Amino acid sequence: MFENIQIDLYLESLITKLGNNIFVWSNLIELIIITFFLILAYFINKLIFKQVRELLSKIDFLDERKQFRIIDQLLYPLILMFLIGVYYIIAASFAIPAVIISIFGNLVSAWLLVKALSLFFPRNKMFRFLSALIWLIAALRILNIYQETLNLLESLAFHSGNLRISLLMIIKTVIIFSILFWLAGKLSRLVTNKIDNSEELTPSVKVLLNKIAKFIIFTAAVLFTLSSVGVDLSAFTFLGGAVGVGLGFGLQKIVSNFISGIIILADKSIKPGDVVEIDDVYGWVRKLDTRFVSVVTRSGKEYLIPNEDFITKEVINWSYSDELVRVEAKVGVSYNSDLRLVQKLMQQSIESKTRILDKPEPNVLLMGFGDSSINFELRFWISDPQNGIQNIRSEVLLSIWDYFQENEVEIPFPQQDYHLKSLPAELNNYLKKKNEVK
Repeated sequence: MFENIQIDLYLESLITKLGNNIFVWSNLIELIIITFFLILAYFINKLIFKQVRELLSKIDFLDERKQFRIIDQLLYPLILMFLIGVYYIIAASFAIPAVIISIFGNLVSAWLLVKALSLFFPRNKMFRFLSALIWLIAALRILNIYQETLNLLESLAFHSGNLRISLLMIIKTVIIFSILFWLAGKLSRLVTNKIDNSEELTPSVKVLLNKIAKFIIFTAAVLFTLSSVGVDLSAFTFLGGAVGVGLGFGLQKIVSNFISGIIILADKSIKPGDVVEIDDVYGWVRKLDTRFVSVVTRSGKEYLIPNEDFITKEVINWSYSDELVRVEAKVGVSYNSDLRLVQKLMQQSIESKTRILDKPEPNVLLMGFGDSSINFELRFWISDPQNGIQNIRSEVLLSIWDYFQENEVEIPFPQQDYHLKSLPAELNNYLKKKNEVK
């Protein structure tokens, strides 16, 4: 079955190719040096591990887990890079071949960069994209076609007015923007945490500063990206007129809500935690956004109300100047009731309610004499409107009902009496016949 295969010739050809291309003395010497560097870097890593660990422990913002990851992933490739750098200096001084060492150096550089990325990027799409890019650049350098590839990408271009857009520019823009956008997100979260942890700023000022900081940081990332790839930013000045037209038409409501949000934050009329009432919505403010205010009701519904409504409509802020809120409970009693007893019973109905304040004092007022009842009003104060107003009013009214039932105080309902002065003749005759039958 295998009689036609000339194994001897195949092995001889393979050995010849290896001898002519791989197993030359210069390459073998470099491979031995690389092996020596790998072993030497391992022992140096073990030797200086503790010293580097102690040095990193002096950096306050690095916890113990972060310190170990840095040393574990970066120390060994860093030592290898140092040894390769020393070899390059010696090779340049004495004209020693460094072809294999150069390839090895590119691989170690790519490995080091990927390890460094893993410390800051989670292993998501961005990490895989940047890792693939690093290994691709390393491969191009090993094949010695890196500059030729850049020239090819630069030649694939088109013109848009005075702006020249090449494939290389697009790739550089995507890479730089991805990195800067990630850095902007990290910086934005850091600034936000600093502002939120400040005890000297009010909640509304914190929200305003956070929005301004995010806008500045991400705008700077975009502008720096365009500038770094050689785009003349003055070429975008024509966008000013287009933006102006857009603000006047399509973006009118968005800009109106954005400006209204800034006004709300500046005058501090609404802030997170306030209890507000607008139209038929009653609840507490969860957060202020650039476009809307999030209001959560007692039933758990979250309304996203446009900022403009808080400027143009009537808004009740139950906790604007303070959180003291007066609640009224109106009750009517019959005309044969003991009014002094009614006042006493209504006063007793709030004595066991922990939410009702003693100061200011509750008060029971006789409001007037109605058509069917004598009207009273119980006024009391609470300091936690975020916990609800209708519920405490309901509790008080139920207590009043119980006290009135126990003391036989009547709550009347509307009544009307009709007096007939005359009746039609037919109705009179009918009623007389009915009486005669009886």
